[in-house]
Amino acid sequence: MMKFLILLLLLVSTAYSNRQSCADEINALRSRYANELSIANMNKLIYNPKLETKSLEKLESSGGCPDKSVEYGDGYIFGFNVNNSNALVFHVASNAGSMEVACVHTKCEHTGESITTTVLDFGKYQILAGPPGSRCSENRTADSNGLCSPENSGKSGKYVRKGWVADFSRGLYQLFRALRFG
Repeated sequence: MMKFLILLLLLVSTAYSNRQSCADEINALRSRYANELSIANMNKLIYNPKLETKSLEKLESSGGCPDKSVEYGDGYIFGFNVNNSNALVFHVASNAGSMEVACVHTKCEHTGESITTTVLDFGKYQILAGPPGSRCSENRTADSNGLCSPENSGKSGKYVRKGWVADFSRGLYQLFRALRFG
């Protein structure tokens, strides 16, 4: 039983570090696009673990082994199988008005291939030209990377971690999903 609990705690901590890594990687791309293309209102994405469920639901409808694609639906942008696909990552990461992101890493049970699915909210704002971070929306300010960050950037937006119980339950959910998909 103790080994099982240790395994679960390791999964939870790995899931959290993967979450931050997901947001950081996509925000780095968004910063690059904002700077190279002079996008004045590119928002910094905040990781929202609640979006993971939406990704898992979409993955389930594809049998867990989606082709590389982008899908729009219910106010979200889904990037399926985004590993090593620069065009797909650009498409998913370049919506300036998006504010939230989640990534789910699974394995296709038929091929053993690692699958990364990314979901972002579909931003309500059109792209504005100008120096990066110069035309941020209300309650956002420019950061040093040219992105529009929430003014409460010390916290993760409106979704704040609620302690080890929430992380533990999410870790369990991901464990059971991973076991189901391979």
